[in-house]
Amino acid sequence: MKYSYYSRRLFILFLTVSFFAVSGLSQTKKPISKKGIQNPATAQPCGVNGLTNAEQAELVKEQNEARARQKLTPLTWDCALARYAQQWANRGVFEHRADSSYGENMFVASEPSEPVKTAVKRWMSEESNWTNKTGMCAPGKFCNHYTQVMWKATTKVGCGVNRFVNAKWKVVLVCNYDPPGNTPGPAY
Repeated sequence: MKYSYYSRRLFILFLTVSFFAVSGLSQTKKPISKKGIQNPATAQPCGVNGLTNAEQAELVKEQNEARARQKLTPLTWDCALARYAQQWANRGVFEHRADSSYGENMFVASEPSEPVKTAVKRWMSEESNWTNKTGMCAPGKFCNHYTQVMWKATTKVGCGVNRFVNAKWKVVLVCNYDPPGNTPGPAY
């Protein structure tokens, strides 16, 4: 009798410890940075948007490095914006939406293996055309991609890519921003 009593107690103890061990594993938290921003490189996927988690993280990192130089609040990745951007990228057409309530940057490439950070570098190359003090772009130059990334009020970004375009451009990358930028006045 003693043996079976202790065996049952040991079995119950084993089940209890196992339950708590498994429960602890199932309650893992999503990685959060020091500022409470979800890290897109390790976050749960947003769904199909054509970008790997690493590419999502790279897009956010590259834009936030530019924003940090002007002491702007970092952008956070937004899955709803990413899905919205992917819908537009799926069309495979290099054309901005006419009726969007979000900001939008687009990038095209003829090589499907073009790294996504090339897009951000291209957008940031417009910086020399922008005079923030006056809120003006140099005559005949483009600034809207740069200013959209740098717009002080903008807090969220989401992007999508189509690497299977059957046209001159093989890649269409779309990034949407909320709140949108490029209203009159200085960007930051």
